[in-house]
Amino acid sequence: MKIKDIINFLEKKFPLDLQEDWDNSGLQIGNIENDLKNIMISLDLDDQTIEKAKKKSCNLIINHHPLLFSPIKSLDFRKDYSKKIEKLIKNDICVYAMHTNLDIGEGGVNDNLAKILELKKISNLDTENEKPMARFGFVDEISSADFAEFVKEKLKCKGLILYGNKDKKIKKVALCGGAGSEFIKDAIDKKCDLILTSDVKYHEALDNYKDINIIDPGHFASENHVIYMIKDLLENNFATGIYTYSQEDFFREFF
Repeated sequence: MKIKDIINFLEKKFPLDLQEDWDNSGLQIGNIENDLKNIMISLDLDDQTIEKAKKKSCNLIINHHPLLFSPIKSLDFRKDYSKKIEKLIKNDICVYAMHTNLDIGEGGVNDNLAKILELKKISNLDTENEKPMARFGFVDEISSADFAEFVKEKLKCKGLILYGNKDKKIKKVALCGGAGSEFIKDAIDKKCDLILTSDVKYHEALDNYKDINIIDPGHFASENHVIYMIKDLLENNFATGIYTYSQEDFFREFF
């Protein structure tokens, strides 16, 4: 089996033309004609991910956040960022990124997040967009404080921020994995009781908390679940070694 067989399968489910214009999903480094050994899946590509891939004889790394994003003007192998690229090339490891196409695509980051949080009747939130990304759905009536505890349990995060009235009863919930504060207004327009997203700025919360409660579980917790979804998806369709590497221990140092 070739590396391109995995990539072709993923691109049928999450086509690259779904990605935002500013994004850089797709092949980042490597030759997809190479025979596949094993696969490593991670949210981000750091040195630990590469070392784990080497130990597990993985020659394909699939990550959510692209390693190559801004234009590169030079590769100075004395610098950490360039060292990662050097290590990947020397070890003949392909890197493939699934970013906003995975956020937007059916069954991707946001649908998986809605599933984990047990939302019912899931629909697109930002229906005015050509490529809707955020979702909304319904939960059995619950206080915002109790829902926040439920989120902490389901997303395995030790801390989060709840903006608004913790005693407010909620039923209609919007969400967007990663930085999705741009969808707060859409959630208000759809009369949602609460929106869950990350990287919410203080003044964004201050300007909107009277109209909608906001839960910010952190960027990592809102998206890291998707690496296990991709692992299950590939294991159900391919007989090869598939591993995940999560940076959660690193992030937990800051909670």
